[in-house]
Amino acid sequence: MKVLTHAASPAALLFLLAATTAQAASFDCSKAGNKVERLICNDKTLSNLDGDLGKRYQETLELAAAPKEIVQTQRNWLAERNRCPDAACLTQAYRERITVLGKTTLAGWKTYRDPRLKISFEYLENRQVKPCPATFGKDCIALIGHNMAGSDYLIAFHVKTGGLEKVAQEEAGFEQQGSKWMTTFGRGMPVEVEQFSGTGWKGMKATITCGISDKKTGFHAAGGECLWAVMSNGKRSVVADTQGIVGNDANTLRSINSLQFEP
Repeated sequence: MKVLTHAASPAALLFLLAATTAQAASFDCSKAGNKVERLICNDKTLSNLDGDLGKRYQETLELAAAPKEIVQTQRNWLAERNRCPDAACLTQAYRERITVLGKTTLAGWKTYRDPRLKISFEYLENRQVKPCPATFGKDCIALIGHNMAGSDYLIAFHVKTGGLEKVAQEEAGFEQQGSKWMTTFGRGMPVEVEQFSGTGWKGMKATITCGISDKKTGFHAAGGECLWAVMSNGKRSVVADTQGIVGNDANTLRSINSLQFEP
């Protein structure tokens, strides 16, 4: 694998600074385990602040240049928060933490080039490029999130021989129905396939309802949105799929749209 670093300007933090209205605390109030958690659950303002912070923390983890540091500082902050004796102290603690998260250094972008598979794509530098699980075959590369393990991935890129429509039918479950292309994958009604394009290729994509494994129970619930996309230069194609674990966020879609077939 060969990785080249892009020169990139820092991403905007507007999403962190925008006002957000949380409807509830980020944890189950029926399981509030200490005085601080009970204070939060019994105070609407604190409950909203906790929900807001929980959302911002998760968003920051996905974009931070050093996500492990964010996890550790959050643990340290929780320990300090739990020393608060009253609502006033907690309110100040939450507002200060939200401000700190808003100043997080965000990850830049890199370009991954694979001389064997002859493809390249951009990816957020806090993510990793690794070979797909062995069961996927050797002509596959995956983009992994900072907290993923085992067979989990954000995107898997499967390189195939053949043109767009042939590979779309055989590998992605896309079918032509009259003047439209539809998916046969997913756990709901058929979904219409969207046409899109990039540098040197044409493609088709669709987002379907898919199952997400619960690591605690092993139950595979139909609760995620998985993207299937096929990009082709006419002779070779790449089938990209997501597992619906973190959603099809803008950064994941940028990686797919930036795909290029190398000579």
